[in-house]
Amino acid sequence: MKKILKIIFVLILGWRLYFDIALVLSFDKKYPEEVELVAVAEIVSNGMEKEKSNSYTVKILKSNVEKTKNTKIIVYTDKACHFNYGDVIQISGTFSKGAKSRNYKGFSYRNYLKQSKIYGSVYVKNPQVLGHKKGVFEKIFVLKAKLYKVLESFYEENENAFLKGILLGDSSGLDDEIKENFKNSSMSHVLAISGMHVSYVMVGVQLILDKMINHRKVKNYMMIGILGFFVVITGMAPSCLRACIMSAMLLLSQNFYRKNNFYVTILVTFLLLLLMNPYNIFSVGMWLSFGGTLGIVLFHKFLKRLIECKFKIKSKFLKSFLSIFLVSFSAQILILPIMIYCFNTISFTFFVSNLFIYFLVGPLLILGYMSLIVGAFLLPIGKFIAIFEQFLILILFKIAEFCSMLPFSKIYVVTPDFWQIILYYIGIIGLIYLFQTRKIKFLKFILGSGYKDFCQKYWKKILACSSVIILCFQLISLIPKNLRIYFVDVGQRRLCGYSNAKRKKCDDRWRK
Repeated sequence: MKKILKIIFVLILGWRLYFDIALVLSFDKKYPEEVELVAVAEIVSNGMEKEKSNSYTVKILKSNVEKTKNTKIIVYTDKACHFNYGDVIQISGTFSKGAKSRNYKGFSYRNYLKQSKIYGSVYVKNPQVLGHKKGVFEKIFVLKAKLYKVLESFYEENENAFLKGILLGDSSGLDDEIKENFKNSSMSHVLAISGMHVSYVMVGVQLILDKMINHRKVKNYMMIGILGFFVVITGMAPSCLRACIMSAMLLLSQNFYRKNNFYVTILVTFLLLLLMNPYNIFSVGMWLSFGGTLGIVLFHKFLKRLIECKFKIKSKFLKSFLSIFLVSFSAQILILPIMIYCFNTISFTFFVSNLFIYFLVGPLLILGYMSLIVGAFLLPIGKFIAIFEQFLILILFKIAEFCSMLPFSKIYVVTPDFWQIILYYIGIIGLIYLFQTRKIKFLKFILGSGYKDFCQKYWKKILACSSVIILCFQLISLIPKNLRIYFVDVGQRRLCGYSNAKRKKCDDRWRK
């Protein structure tokens, strides 16, 4: 029986891997550029209101373009058009793929869409409703729309957008200034649903189930089901998927009486996310989520023990304060190169902001979910809870604004070369090796008692390595760097009234 199950698992995994490789190879070829698309499609998202239009994600059921069935695109409609999840509509218009990055390190909208398996967009003037499809997902999205209305009735615009982000995974309506304050103060992880949010949800659900169910296995299976529902209703972001899959594997290990191995769990979760969508490899949020989690597990305990031994801390308050600081610091160790490479900024205010929000995030999430769930049934009680929630949101916004104005909150740095990032992680791996295999000797070295012995024993190797590193940097500095090219790309060289042939001529002339 076990052999049969293994064979079935390998076959399913192989089929999925083949499907994913085929997806990567055929993604850009499936839809021709600027083809006239006529299709019947099902709406698979709630509407998003823009300034001059509404947008919906749709799944193609039938179209004039071959091999596009079950693919997803974005449909833009007039402000007067409103649809619900599950509506089947007739669409026609000019299909357009997302814009590529025209400048170095520029934003590629096309790669961004690929992370959601969306092929492009089409503007539809007069879409026609043909019918409506019902299903489990349709009911979940109807529930999500009702929860949106509950939040809108309790909170003002920015507060409502913030709570949609941290409770339901939709922070698209949040003001740009507030987003920038959170980013500059190293608090962006609060806006994206990740392990911190999932842990509070699990604790709340467990407290409720403990009073209702005594059987541990049944309770764990119910929690896994609730995690699955939570993933769907929050939009299936990679950071949320990572946290929920790892939590589900932990619960399954308890049910099957197996010891949960963190490194196996995080590796399996990483592979599952890539099997679900290979383009998740481009998701910065996924890399930050995995890097932060791995950094905390690898370095937090070691650094805490190291500092407590070095300074002989005995106060419980200082120990808890140190633990909170080291959680943030440990996460930063592995995600620092990712932050520099993707955003070209370093922030040293994370230890201040994270100490503040550590005591706020828990009450914010608890009161937020309480006002959301209770308010859906008992409106007056929900409004009463919302008063306290508004006060906490105001404090959080002020903390983000204050920390974003601190010195060293946003330091611009040059994009590192790929070899520098590799060298950084090689150094980190070397340190981890020392932690795992030579903890006592390494601790003595850090604390000072083994420093002289180490230098006397390895001084030749230290001298050779230092000489090679200095020589490499000197050779790199000799490369001529006098050439400077400055250009502005405003993205207006294409005129909407031109035909495709005339646009191509203009492009060729512009390049010359």
